[in-house]
Amino acid sequence: MIPTALNSPPTAINNAAFFERMADVELPGEPTLWWPLLMLAAVTLVVVALISLIYRHRNKKHRAPPSNTTQQALARLATVEQRWLKGEIDARETAYQLSTLLRLGLRLAQLTAHSPQQLHTQQAAWQQTMTLLSRLRYQPQPADKIEQSIFLMLRQWLSTPPLEPTGKPDV
Repeated sequence: MIPTALNSPPTAINNAAFFERMADVELPGEPTLWWPLLMLAAVTLVVVALISLIYRHRNKKHRAPPSNTTQQALARLATVEQRWLKGEIDARETAYQLSTLLRLGLRLAQLTAHSPQQLHTQQAAWQQTMTLLSRLRYQPQPADKIEQSIFLMLRQWLSTPPLEPTGKPDV
């Protein structure tokens, strides 16, 4: 085989000639990812901002305005009392409405035999009232009757301001 420049083993002279020919060649620069990353971040921020604006706008539409439930309960109590006095609603319906008004007006999750904190001094009256309302609501033909004093008591309870937290734990 005849040695040629292509298949001959590199020598110091051949290397020098090779490097001389390669001296004029410039390698491309390293790829930069700053612009694509910056654009991706900008698009992500815009999308997140739009989603949060849409979410706020939708929730703002459906949010009920703040109201004073105690005042509304007192006003509704007067209406229920008038309807009961006129005979428009029976004792069972009156008991249902009074229970709902009491629960919502005092901001209770559920009516129980235990009185709320602001009415702790009237525990016996609370228990009697809860028993009466339960009997009226859940017995098919209740023998009990609603008296005018129930409306007065509920009006007093709804007018009682809630206790302010003292910061001291109950022991």
